[in-house]
Amino acid sequence: MSIESEIEQMYKKRFDRREIKKPPTSSTLYQHTNNITKLHQAITGNNPQLFGQMNWIDEKSAVELLEIIKNMKGRKGDTLGIAAQRSYLSSILVAIRVVDFYKGQETPLFAEIMDLLNKPLKKEIEAYREQLKQETKESLPDYNEVMKITENFINTTQGDLDMKILLRIYTTYPIRLEAADLIFVKDHNEYRKLKKNELTKNYAVIGKKKVLFSFSDYKTSTKYGTVEIVVKDKLLKKLLQEKALVATNLTPMFNISRNTLSKNITTFYEKNGLPNVSPTTLAKVIETNAYNSIPEDARDKMKTLAEFRRHSLDTQSKFYVH
Repeated sequence: MSIESEIEQMYKKRFDRREIKKPPTSSTLYQHTNNITKLHQAITGNNPQLFGQMNWIDEKSAVELLEIIKNMKGRKGDTLGIAAQRSYLSSILVAIRVVDFYKGQETPLFAEIMDLLNKPLKKEIEAYREQLKQETKESLPDYNEVMKITENFINTTQGDLDMKILLRIYTTYPIRLEAADLIFVKDHNEYRKLKKNELTKNYAVIGKKKVLFSFSDYKTSTKYGTVEIVVKDKLLKKLLQEKALVATNLTPMFNISRNTLSKNITTFYEKNGLPNVSPTTLAKVIETNAYNSIPEDARDKMKTLAEFRRHSLDTQSKFYVH
């Protein structure tokens, strides 16, 4: 038995009771284990082996725990930021359910932490994100420069085909890192067979005429379910169909982790004179360019219409624009 296995068992109970739609990923289990272990070390100076050793769950208030978390060191030696603080508090909620699965949610500590997450910390993280947005805006690379570097590489007769495909994906579609997990499906008949059961993985379905991505394993899949993206970009279709000639049906397209994918893309642009360009940065570049392509008067009108209803542009685009 270990901290991680205790967390995994707790989630299994939640899944069996249909509290959650799918079990947590290995990265989620690792994150909670890491947070709880580090917090226990910060409080006691000892490395925990089991949850039974964590007396602080019964002894400390949410505010006391938050103060401890605020003074913990992050990766670069700085204290933890707002997002990390929220992550640690969420992990405490997990710990409470592990210690008392059936009544943990009724404890004062659970309620106090939920209040912190939903009120003061929520406001702080919204302010932090707005500040970060302004800072990022000033440091975003030029869209045309990014595309020129990318296209020059793709158009060469040499160079790694997988890298060309990934660069074209991330300069065309602002998706997360799930492209690393794409599994090759040789045609749409094969994909229809897979769809007879609930899809839980990510696929690249590459037919002679139609090519699509099918994503079922991503951060918000519980809310949005399987998402299919038909690839209309001619260059990307051509590259994917070239890959299909040497790929094996129902095997990984790239044999690469999400973390390595991100590092490889960042390294590529760094070597070409653009530092710190990750897939997330590319998404911001793509979406900012698309937004800026809308005439100024049209943008202002959309903002005004949203203000009339007292809601955000995000709500407007999701529920009012058809």
